[in-house]
Amino acid sequence: MAKQFIATPRLTLRFYLTVGKGEFDPAGYGWDGMVANRHLRDVLLAKGYEVHYEEYQGKHDFLSWRGSLADGLIVLLGDGQNVKH
Repeated sequence: MAKQFIATPRLTLRFYLTVGKGEFDPAGYGWDGMVANRHLRDVLLAKGYEVHYEEYQGKHDFLSWRGSLADGLIVLLGDGQNVKH
């Protein structure tokens, strides 16, 4: 996905990205959620996008992302003043 943003003109988009510090590839295929999300964040910032980024203690599961889903909607649909970035 980062390559697509690098190759295309900047759009009028804002982003809210979260990633759990426990998101890694236990099967050994080489995927690391933290590395991938940090890279995407950096690409988006370099292109001039507004990015709200957060890393949390947890994994990609309901208990971890249920609060961040609401936070993301507030940031993207509201003024986002009440959310930590």
